[in-house]
Amino acid sequence: MKKYLLLFVCSIFLVINSCTDSDVNIETKTPVTVQQIGKGNLMTNYVPQQNMVITTSTQWNTLLNTLDSVNNTSGSFTETNIDFNQFMVIAVFDEVFPNGGHSIDIITVDDNPQNIVVDLERLLTGNLTTVVTQPYHIVKIPKSTKPVQFQ
Repeated sequence: MKKYLLLFVCSIFLVINSCTDSDVNIETKTPVTVQQIGKGNLMTNYVPQQNMVITTSTQWNTLLNTLDSVNNTSGSFTETNIDFNQFMVIAVFDEVFPNGGHSIDIITVDDNPQNIVVDLERLLTGNLTTVVTQPYHIVKIPKSTKPVQFQ
């Protein structure tokens, strides 16, 4: 009987000691402060469906010139002069739809140990209007050297 009791106690001891904090893989994430620059639908001068990370003034000015080639899209933005020493821009462009009522939405941006994760959703999924639209959402976040992952 003592053998079994000793075996039981040793088993419990081994199980307890084998579980250390370093064995637990806890994903830590920190919400990133997001400042909206622009959100809406392009009605002309469509761009390819894409998710962009803009880290330089040159990239930003190229995008602004593209968006403003037909209409003054950037005229509705909260700002167009971005300090790329402190911030970077996340811009998402959905597909072109044959009807209105669509959106592409940056829901959250989280800073993880390995990367920055941008959570996207389509909160509006269309209506019966017969206008061709392309949803977009543009925000700025504090500058980081981590890769950005869209999901």
